[in-house]
Amino acid sequence: MPTTNRLTRDRLAWADATQAYRTAQRQSIAEAAFAMLIESGGSGLSMSALAETVGISRPTLYSYYPDLDSVLIGIAELVARHDDAFVSVIRAEPDPSTQLRIFLDEVVNQDSHGPMTAAAIEAALPPAGRELLRSHEERARSILADILLRGVQSGCFAAEIDPATDARFILGLAKQAQPD
Repeated sequence: MPTTNRLTRDRLAWADATQAYRTAQRQSIAEAAFAMLIESGGSGLSMSALAETVGISRPTLYSYYPDLDSVLIGIAELVARHDDAFVSVIRAEPDPSTQLRIFLDEVVNQDSHGPMTAAAIEAALPPAGRELLRSHEERARSILADILLRGVQSGCFAAEIDPATDARFILGLAKQAQPD
């Protein structure tokens, strides 16, 4: 019996290691695709170019992503995971003024990566990817509205601020800003 248990444990460990490797590879491929998308726009992104950039064969790339649409959805999922980490960073800071600065710095820097605008990225995505991007945008507005609300409640920000309305306005301005 002990041999069976060890064999089962080994198989489970191998399955876990394989899944972790596949997840890391998918993320690496999505990151490379995102960099290519930002660098040259949708016209520069193809399965062949992506495989060459990542340093894998096209058949290997197809084992991770069956087509370009799935790569684009992988990019949108990458953005969603970034949002989760970003929320943790903001929530770790107790001061709403500092939270606002961190948030705005991120939005300004995020939108200054290259010629690819958020609208162009959205246009390049398949419907499922566009939905994930819209969720990202809505989450950003929600995070900002929450920061503004806590700032008003703590007295850091003027009482006249309407968090929901002003979050949309501030987010729109921040996206148009150029980083230093």
